[in-house]
Amino acid sequence: MKLGTFWTTLRWKILILFSLSSVVSVITVTCFSIAVVNVLIRRESAYLIEERIKVIVESRKGLVDPVLDKMQGCQYASDSVASTAFTEQLNAAWPGSQSIVTILSTNALNNARPVWFDAPSFAGVVEDRDSLEIRFMRTAKRKDCFVRILVRIPLGESFLRQLSNASGLEIVNSKPVLLRPYRSDEGIAGEIKANFMPGSSRPVPVVVVARNWETGASESWVICQIRPSYARTIEDLSRMGLRRASWVSPLITIAFALGLAYTCGLWFSLRLSKRIVTVIDALSHAAHLVGMGDFSIRIPLTEHDQLGSLVASFNAMTSHLDTQYEQENQRIALERDMSLAHEVQQYLYPRSAPVVSGATVWGSTTPARIVSGDLYDFFSCSSSSVGLLCADVSGKGMSAALMMAHLQAVAHGRMLALNQPSARPSPSSFAALLNRDLCGRFGDNRYATMFYGEYDSCSGLLRYVNAGHCRPIFLSEAGEVTALPNGDLPIGLFADALYQEFQLTVSKGCTIVVYSDGLIDALNANGEEFGEERLGDCCRSLPKGATAQEICAHLSQYLAEWSAGVEQFDDTTILVLTVD
Repeated sequence: MKLGTFWTTLRWKILILFSLSSVVSVITVTCFSIAVVNVLIRRESAYLIEERIKVIVESRKGLVDPVLDKMQGCQYASDSVASTAFTEQLNAAWPGSQSIVTILSTNALNNARPVWFDAPSFAGVVEDRDSLEIRFMRTAKRKDCFVRILVRIPLGESFLRQLSNASGLEIVNSKPVLLRPYRSDEGIAGEIKANFMPGSSRPVPVVVVARNWETGASESWVICQIRPSYARTIEDLSRMGLRRASWVSPLITIAFALGLAYTCGLWFSLRLSKRIVTVIDALSHAAHLVGMGDFSIRIPLTEHDQLGSLVASFNAMTSHLDTQYEQENQRIALERDMSLAHEVQQYLYPRSAPVVSGATVWGSTTPARIVSGDLYDFFSCSSSSVGLLCADVSGKGMSAALMMAHLQAVAHGRMLALNQPSARPSPSSFAALLNRDLCGRFGDNRYATMFYGEYDSCSGLLRYVNAGHCRPIFLSEAGEVTALPNGDLPIGLFADALYQEFQLTVSKGCTIVVYSDGLIDALNANGEEFGEERLGDCCRSLPKGATAQEICAHLSQYLAEWSAGVEQFDDTTILVLTVD
């Protein structure tokens, strides 16, 4: 459980990973060093034999020239005193060697040497009829002949034993074999085991390059196999103590450097782990507080690194969240106020339509936003007459809604004496009074378009005034659609403006549709407006005998299908009067 707890802590994870990587790297470097030292020791043992053979080849070349200098004529070689002395000297140095001094004619010389050999002298290891030997050959021209000296030292068991005794190495196998078959027999696994496994008992091959005497091609031969001596190597290293500064000081320096490097790595790991853990703990605590709703939390910035950038980003995030939280609270409060304003505004509209003998009236409004700047209202004059008011205040949103409420209040103030017909103003006077009351109340360049009409079911007469409002539609009993005149200026612009009153007879089966510009300006997905012509077509398609409420519902449905999926930018109001 303690190990599990340690592993869940980031600091211990970093330390454990650093320790594991350090141990693995030390073990790997150590094993690699031991393997390399083992290869060097084994190859150094074989190198001693190979170098001694090369030294013999180079040192014996100089023995031939003195013999040739003493042989001035073409006398028989075996009777030459110098030849005899040379042969005895070479045989004494290397038992089993053969020295021959011969005198040859030109033809005999050409027949006695290989085709590839055209030089006056040769020294090296050769392979002649599956036999390896060190061969020296020197040819010199005299008066009437050629004198040739040939020295052959076979690389036999006695020669190799003499070399091993001088080197202090043990020869295991002295049978020569070509290098390629030898490597095939050993295989990759054998070479790895022989060279990279310390203490391996497998012998080391001694390789020389021999010239094929018949073809002149160079071939690699394993002349023997020796067993390396680790004791001799250790003894050689012990002698280096006489020059201790040449190897002890470098080793101490390397060990000190490695220890210093690992100490620094451990110190940096501790410091980094502490830094990371501190930042993570602070971020975790701060994130918990943010989750609880506290966006004022800030983390102190101590260093300007990547962790510092993370802390700065977190602080910037909480600052933005704090700002957005305040803005969201303000937005929620505003939406709550707007929702209350919408609820209050709904009560400003008529809750029910007045009952008029021989006719029905109905109205509906759809705000583009939460509250609307459109107004419709009914004034019940008597059981046979009704006043119709439809207005559109310039602008949208809360300001338009407030102006709409003010317009409605002023309109109702002017209609307080509706129960006294003699005191009720005419439509033109009503519009003029509202214009004077509202002029300047909306602010500069603010106004309202208005339609106001009074319908008397006894006479079937509609008296109305149009103050810049959309042209109402008159739908006859036969289904003919006529747009009524536009009328005068909107109210609220000029205090002395006058308004003209119009009269229209609305007989049985006829309908008056009053609307705001939001109806004909509505756009569809292709950006096309609903338009007056399409509105006229919709009115023609209305069912016969439909009430005012049903006509409002049909027109609203037509508009909804037209503008489906498109956000509308203006309020829409429909006011309908139908005569039964």
